[in-house]
Amino acid sequence: MPTSRQCQFCNNPRPRAASVCPHCGRPGLYPNVEEAEDRDERAALTRRYEAALVGSTTRGADGALKDFEAAAANSSAVLARSPGELLRLASSDLELYATFYQLIEGGVRLSSGDEWDFRRQVADLTLFPGYFKQIRFAALSLDGFGLRTFGSCSITLRADMIAHRTSVLEENSVLFVERHGAASKKGAVPQGYRATWNDRGRLCAAKLHKAVDSDTGPDKYSSLLMRQGATSEEHEFVEAHIFGPMTIRTIEQVTVSKRRKRADNISIKRIEEELKKFGVTLRVA
Repeated sequence: MPTSRQCQFCNNPRPRAASVCPHCGRPGLYPNVEEAEDRDERAALTRRYEAALVGSTTRGADGALKDFEAAAANSSAVLARSPGELLRLASSDLELYATFYQLIEGGVRLSSGDEWDFRRQVADLTLFPGYFKQIRFAALSLDGFGLRTFGSCSITLRADMIAHRTSVLEENSVLFVERHGAASKKGAVPQGYRATWNDRGRLCAAKLHKAVDSDTGPDKYSSLLMRQGATSEEHEFVEAHIFGPMTIRTIEQVTVSKRRKRADNISIKRIEEELKKFGVTLRVA
């Protein structure tokens, strides 16, 4: 894979990791989106998708798969955080949702130094070389809930605020890189497993077609797209990668569970009051 792209304005080479041309200063696309829009990447996804359609047709499940694809194409990017973190974001539209690396560099968080942190950094360097500090992570969801091990507040992001800068990956990026041995050598990331926001339905169909039978109905779609696990490594989901900053104004809705801890009730009530100032709704489900 080439290390640079041609700037569409000055026609000079622009590093793939740069969102701004270093020569003329004009903005380009977001690097993660450019990777997903790469011609070979899209062609590989198309091959996987078409093979999924053929397999589903053989099993008489092509109609069900197309219905699931349509539902997944309208999925939301949802992240889960603690009531305390959400309250901070809701207190002002000057509060930013920071990445793991920005928190560490800003001196407001310590790395745990555990194995998962190391594995995550390897995956980030592999998939987002040169711009990994700018990637925010979420999961595709159909029911408004995020991955609950990350917090009791599920935050749905506004599509109009993120669609242009979001790409999706078939699974947890750490497990993806390890499963395919993608960190072992340069250029080893397999193609056809990531997509643009607008192609997320096709990616979901390519991934999950074997789990969709002729009698699979809409009531099963949500659990197909996201399966909650007991740990980060046990979740099954499609990962969304959002480039750049987010604030409370990037948020569309917050969902909290009826089965939340009693200790959260007071903070949830306060959060709801703060969210109203920005037109963000809080849903209890």
